[in-house]
Amino acid sequence: PKLVEPCVLAGSQPGDWVLDPFFGSGTVGVVCEEQHRNYVGIELNPEYVRLALNRIRGTQRLLFTYDMEVAK
Repeated sequence: PKLVEPCVLAGSQPGDWVLDPFFGSGTVGVVCEEQHRNYVGIELNPEYVRLALNRIRGTQRLLFTYDMEVAK
């Protein structure tokens, strides 16, 4: 998170939306949660989706659950 945080802070204000098209383990989401930013994370690998959700789960700002259905 310490590497990502300066980027999030430099490119957004509280309440802004941050897009991470390669969400991976959810580091951008964690930083956005801590810094009061909204975010959209895109990740194709189901294992990383699970990992990211487990890192972020339990936060008050989580609005949606996920569906592991693969787009065809």
